[in-house]
Amino acid sequence: MCVKKACAVIAAAGSGNRMGGISKPNIEILGKTLFEYVLEAFDSSSVCEIVVVCSEDNEASLRALAGKACKPITFTRGGSTRAESIANGIACASKECEIICTHDCARPFVTASLIDETVKEASIHGAACVCSAVTDTVKHKDPLTGFVSTPERANLFAVQTPQCFKKSLYLHAKNALGDISTFTDETSVLEEIGVEVSYIRADGVNMKLTSPDDIPIAELLMKRKEAFR
Repeated sequence: MCVKKACAVIAAAGSGNRMGGISKPNIEILGKTLFEYVLEAFDSSSVCEIVVVCSEDNEASLRALAGKACKPITFTRGGSTRAESIANGIACASKECEIICTHDCARPFVTASLIDETVKEASIHGAACVCSAVTDTVKHKDPLTGFVSTPERANLFAVQTPQCFKKSLYLHAKNALGDISTFTDETSVLEEIGVEVSYIRADGVNMKLTSPDDIPIAELLMKRKEAFR
């Protein structure tokens, strides 16, 4: 069942420079691409439509992989930054769409249940984001004084995706702020204008593949996930 006309925006336009030039969505884990894992999760979720933000280099391959999806899919090109790419994707959402759910294609462990929970929280609170606990001690160096401090780890968490929010709030924030190209995630844009975000702790693996070293780790984790299905 669709929740308030929710639209997924999948960020799949990265160049893959840190992966040796291989487009991340096309990386295979156990015989399936990252894009297929992500698309299957969203196709099984409560979103009603899907927008894939792609590049000129990977659009044809992603279109071919999307052929089995049941939900309507729109493809659009990415911009020079993540924020611009996401804005391009949101611009392709239907007029009826009320909730946007963004997700990095480099996170193949996302599940339909996690998507649905985040969409539900956003429909209630206006914005919601998946996060994880910080397990390392983090240091902060003041760029002006050089003073190094140690924030309390219990008060820190790492932001992940999915990130969901009411489209009207995002458009208001984008209009109020003007240039959002430097923002690295969508909920930060909303928080900049005072929107309170509901943060959801991921209860399982939701890793992001950023380098070739992550691939064998993801393979082991995916094998374990498939074994417990």
